[in-house]
Amino acid sequence: MDWKAVLADLRAHLPPGGGGQARGSLRWLETQMRGSGASPSSVRNIIYRDIGTPADRAALRAILTELARETGRPLPDSPDPAAPPPVPDELDLLGRSKKRAYRQFLAGVRAGRAPKLIVCGRAGAGKTVLLSHVARTLAAQGVPVRQLFLSGEAAGTLQAPAPAGSSFAALAQAQLDAARQVLPVSGTLLVRVTHDLTLHGSPPRLPGGQPVDPATWAVKTLLERVPAGVSVLLAVEGDAPADAPCEVIELRPPTTAEAREYLMTRLGVPRAEAERLVRETGRHLDRLTLLASLSGDDVSPADLLGDPDSRRVTEATAALHAAGWPALTPWPDALLGTLLGGPPTALPPHARALLRGSAELGWQPAPVLSAAWPAVARAAQAPFLRALAAAPAATGLHRLAALAALNDWTALAAHVSAHPDDIRHLPPLWPALRAAPTGPDRETLARAVVTHHAGRGEYNEPRARDALFTLMESSRDPVRAWARVKLAESSLESGNMDAARTQLDHPDVTGMTAQMAGLDPWTVAAQADALLVQAALARWQGDLETATRAASDPRAAHGGPRALLWRGLIAKDAGRWPEALAALRAVPDSSPLLSARARYQQGDLHLRLGQPAAALDALLDAARRMEAAGGSAEEVSRILARTATALRRLGRADDAWTQLKGALDLVPADERRHVDGVPRARLLSEGVPILLALGRHDDALAQAVRALDLLRRSDARPAEARYRERRTRYRVALAYLSRGLGRPYLQPLRGPSRDHPDLAQARAILDDLLNPALPLPGTAPRGDRESILHFDMLLSRALAEPDGAAALRLTGRALDMAAHAYEEAQARAMCAEVQLRGPDTQGGAALADLNRAHALLRRVHSGLGGTHTPDPGLHAQLLALEARASILEGASTLHWLAEELRAPALAAFRGGVWREAAQALEALHPDPAAVLRDLGVPFQAGLTRVSDALRLHHADPA
Repeated sequence: MDWKAVLADLRAHLPPGGGGQARGSLRWLETQMRGSGASPSSVRNIIYRDIGTPADRAALRAILTELARETGRPLPDSPDPAAPPPVPDELDLLGRSKKRAYRQFLAGVRAGRAPKLIVCGRAGAGKTVLLSHVARTLAAQGVPVRQLFLSGEAAGTLQAPAPAGSSFAALAQAQLDAARQVLPVSGTLLVRVTHDLTLHGSPPRLPGGQPVDPATWAVKTLLERVPAGVSVLLAVEGDAPADAPCEVIELRPPTTAEAREYLMTRLGVPRAEAERLVRETGRHLDRLTLLASLSGDDVSPADLLGDPDSRRVTEATAALHAAGWPALTPWPDALLGTLLGGPPTALPPHARALLRGSAELGWQPAPVLSAAWPAVARAAQAPFLRALAAAPAATGLHRLAALAALNDWTALAAHVSAHPDDIRHLPPLWPALRAAPTGPDRETLARAVVTHHAGRGEYNEPRARDALFTLMESSRDPVRAWARVKLAESSLESGNMDAARTQLDHPDVTGMTAQMAGLDPWTVAAQADALLVQAALARWQGDLETATRAASDPRAAHGGPRALLWRGLIAKDAGRWPEALAALRAVPDSSPLLSARARYQQGDLHLRLGQPAAALDALLDAARRMEAAGGSAEEVSRILARTATALRRLGRADDAWTQLKGALDLVPADERRHVDGVPRARLLSEGVPILLALGRHDDALAQAVRALDLLRRSDARPAEARYRERRTRYRVALAYLSRGLGRPYLQPLRGPSRDHPDLAQARAILDDLLNPALPLPGTAPRGDRESILHFDMLLSRALAEPDGAAALRLTGRALDMAAHAYEEAQARAMCAEVQLRGPDTQGGAALADLNRAHALLRRVHSGLGGTHTPDPGLHAQLLALEARASILEGASTLHWLAEELRAPALAAFRGGVWREAAQALEALHPDPAAVLRDLGVPFQAGLTRVSDALRLHHADPA
């Protein structure tokens, strides 16, 4: 249709318009186009140059049809309903040769003539765009289409069999056989060939071995050999063969003006931006159309894989996806740049448009990019997977996943052997690893999976069990022996000691030679682990001598960091504190999980020895290490709970409760019966003293009841559950003790001078726990933690006892049990407290115990190295007791006390110390008011009590 003539005719018959835009004017038409959702900038191109997209043409025709209806003059050249589908925008806007090739080939297919056509031209002329639109149109019409993009080494694309020989004739025959395999028996074959085509590293060859250019090879082996009835559209780079057997249409790149108008129309960008993009894309039609299509996500995987730049981005990111990169985690700029061979910001605009992000924040895929990944063949990903496995910016996870995706089991086994800490990334890959061929590589990988889960205590994890029983099926004795030892570890972890011994007594294990020289590495590892299991069994029985002997065996040293950790644990239980700390500190940072556990044990030991500040530092470090190492939620929560205990011992009860709630969040409640409730019960139990320190007695009791319910319903870890039940019942007694004393469970604490129902309940619980606690003659000694629990219960029982003589007997038993300076200091402090409750409140025996306790507290770090901050809670208890014992000295005692309490570590305990001193002043001094006057403390007789005046005077400001 002659748009210009039609518009002129309509204007001549329209009535004259008023103000504003005249109907039928170009500005009026642009406004109407904008209102209909079409491009207003297309009006002048369509009318004066007959250039525009089919959609814009249709919109303009509809507007002109309405004008024609007003004038009574119908538009000429109505579209023929039988006409073929409109030419796609890219072809309609960008060159007659492409429109001609598109229409001509499709017309031949529709007519059933099985056309054969060659299109040629330089890179960017539009060959890929043409083939892509032909494929879409035919597919929409139900015509079978096979597409081939032959570029670079194409043996993988053609699935070409390896040549039977090295002669040129053999190479040519292999190439011909590959071509025959891809020829369809019906439908349409669309082929694009580039000038760099090779097959098995050889240039294309004709039968007989003669090398030819890729275009000639494609004509001779594909186009001329296709079965009758198959249509062929062949796109070649450069010139077509001179003796081409069919018509050749040369495609040319768009002109600068065509490219600019196309981008302005499709992208809606201003002229200057369109010109910049044209310069950067070099009038390359494939790039231009990709860039335009990406703006609406209207692009197929074949489009991306048909362009070298976008193909490189697609294949590289598909490799990252195959290597298990998390969907929402950006790719680091350096890593993606390594795979692409340069920074992503240097990509051409059409390829860079496939990425979202920046060099600083990392990169993520556009939706069309991730949608194309399934179309990328594994062979095309292989070079990028190899580059990923070797990339400095890659993490251990992605190195392992890349090697697994390549099925390179030997390299994967070598990597985990050289980098044992990377095995934490291996378990998710186990389904693929299990399919590896039977042999040493698979055994090494299975061992790594078992080792990872065993290190986290996850012996019943399905992948760990599967990997373990894979090893049990090995034909090699040392491999089966190692697996048996791990089964013994599993039984030990679950508290099934008899099963652990049974596994160690199995012939696979007992048959291991006792000699170290020339042993198989599996045997060396199995012997080391077996000795550590033996040490653990002996430790559980309280036989620390046997445990020490097993852990110190030279063969156990091959356990590496694990052996150091066990030596530290056993020395800690045996009371060899310097040896324990030395072994725990020797666990190297290069083993993150084990070093985290070692730091946890150090923190626990510092707590036991009365060094809560040092304990807090070690436990915080342990938590950081454990989280960084990917430790299990149970292990992290255990460390957080112990950290909460250290904070409570430092007087920071609010911080302790926050920490404990974080631990509980990691181990959520599970109300099902027979589920392992020990981990959560342990946390709930650890929180009871914290709630008591906050004065929340009812909450503490409720929490202890919940913990006991979990322990009763759990079938797992029976030995551990029994110990946790005893410890939790002890904490129930603490709740009644604290409530019976009428104060939070925070030192200083004073025993009762008269009884209370809650104190009676506390005593009943403690008596029930203490009676069976001591072993019968001839039985195995109690474990270390049972001794500590027994010691603590004796002191608490003395604190709950109003009968001074009975309380002294209890403290005497605790004093006999004291295993180190801190325990003795605790026991002597309790002896002094009981004595000060008696009639001789200023007795010399109490002062003697206090002096001894002070001396012991100052040297609890003896032989352990490092600096020492005394336990502020016990220090506060001793100050309060000394103030009570010397309160008759009046102002001088209180002046001394004020100076002592300036220490920052005592801030949380000052109120309690002044409470005890004030009550002693009021109860024991003959003239407490005079003491207040000497101290300058405001006091109004008849209004406030002496004790309140002193406490309020020294209270910390709000």
